[in-house]
Amino acid sequence: MYCPQCGHQTDGGKFCEKCGAPQPGQAGAGQIQGQAAQAGAAAKKASKQFALFGLDVLKSPYQTCKTTGGEQFISSIITMVLFCLVTPVMLYILLSDGFRDISFAGTVLKPALTFALIIFCLHLLIFIALKAGGAQVSFKDSISRFGAFLIPFTAILLFALILMLLHTTVCFTVLAVGLIGAAFAVPALMLASYQHLLTSKADIIYSVIVIYLIICVTSQYTIKHYVKELISYFLF
Repeated sequence: MYCPQCGHQTDGGKFCEKCGAPQPGQAGAGQIQGQAAQAGAAAKKASKQFALFGLDVLKSPYQTCKTTGGEQFISSIITMVLFCLVTPVMLYILLSDGFRDISFAGTVLKPALTFALIIFCLHLLIFIALKAGGAQVSFKDSISRFGAFLIPFTAILLFALILMLLHTTVCFTVLAVGLIGAAFAVPALMLASYQHLLTSKADIIYSVIVIYLIICVTSQYTIKHYVKELISYFLF
């Protein structure tokens, strides 16, 4: 190997013996290792922050969530990912006990993406309602608070998953509480937490009613679609 700086033949070390310049291969390997270490440290920091924030929310949900802003953006994203995954995973476990092979992509990934789209649209409706009410709030701050309000309901879904693994039928009741509670409690809690910033004369109850109507219609078509898919899967 020759040093790209001075042309001296080196023995493959990290630096040239003649001019001291770092060798490309070694520098590249060191850079990759450094980036990997930074990524690992960032992931560890984010997971620790999420765990501490989650505990704070579970101890005092509304008081903690109503002051949450963009500083908890990563924790909120993690919460929403977990929320979208738990129900499809439970469905996969339920169906995998049958006699046919179950597609992980079709049973978990596809429904999880559908959940993610629904969650995003739900937050978008809330954000539009806040803006229509005159609240000066950024999209990052609102989605961070939205994710914070989802933490208690995500904990309920995880509890339902544990109950399913323990083969208890009450898991489906707990699952329904988590899903329905999130759909109908979070919009009202979000709007209430920003009430002091609303300048419009229109009462927030009307925004909540509109959001509830959209949720009901969307849920009806979504459930009908997946029921048809399940029926066709088992029959054909």
